[in-house]
Amino acid sequence: MKMTKEHVNILKQGIDEIFTRYNKETLILEYETGQFARADKVKDLQKRFCFDLYFATGLRIGDGIGTDGNIIGDYNDEHIYTALKSICPKVTRRY
Repeated sequence: MKMTKEHVNILKQGIDEIFTRYNKETLILEYETGQFARADKVKDLQKRFCFDLYFATGLRIGDGIGTDGNIIGDYNDEHIYTALKSICPKVTRRY
């Protein structure tokens, strides 16, 4: 994994906050049963789930100064997804 442990921990904290605000089991069930926007268009449910959680955190990854909640690093989508897969629960498509 290219992402630093510090940055993975920041992502994990953000996702844990989402699960604190919203019931984790309910979110998983909604995704597994296709009860979310444009579920019929999804090809990779795990990737959609991970990135939806990531975007819900409000964190952004890129170059720049990190005082506004951004994670500084030269990461592409695959680097981010690898980190997200290690953090997010696994979902199984049931629709």
